[in-house]
Amino acid sequence: LGRSYSADPAVVTAHSSCFLQAHHKHNIFGTLKHFPGHGSSRSDTHRGFVDVTETWQEVELEPYANLIQNGDCDVIMTAHIVNKKYDEKLPATLSRPIVTGILRERLGYNGVVMSDDMQMRAISQYYDFGGAIQQAIEAGVDIISISNNSGYQAGVATRASSVIRDLVDKGTISAERIDQSYQRIMRLKERLPVAA
Repeated sequence: LGRSYSADPAVVTAHSSCFLQAHHKHNIFGTLKHFPGHGSSRSDTHRGFVDVTETWQEVELEPYANLIQNGDCDVIMTAHIVNKKYDEKLPATLSRPIVTGILRERLGYNGVVMSDDMQMRAISQYYDFGGAIQQAIEAGVDIISISNNSGYQAGVATRASSVIRDLVDKGTISAERIDQSYQRIMRLKERLPVAA
């Protein structure tokens, strides 16, 4: 859909690196998106279900691997795409095999992972709000993104926070898992210069 620098992973890496480094000079973090690669999709996850099983290629991981290895990576945003080669049921944002298995274990990324907007129809049309938040956290996502612009919901941030608190209070998600995300976010914040 014309939203990528190129189909060539070397070009994507080079352009992304320049873009990130330019922002770093002005103390601005960048977010790589949409992991594990949205370039081969033929549909829009804002509108609904997107399956890339037959179109996605391993080469789509190369820019992420390169930028992680180069130390250029601040935050990585997940995609709501489904790739049944890696997870038979869940989109990447909710998939532990993709977020933890591929991104963290295989590519060695230990930085901040944020979800794409959880109100996009690829998620909201098929998963209930609380269940999607739970699955994203269990997958390895650190920041839950809720843009609240595809159908405004008053109090949605408070609702999301309550869902997470309830999951911890009930023991569904451990406090240690939440602390892992907190530590990653704090390490990122520590890279910001102290205001004069």
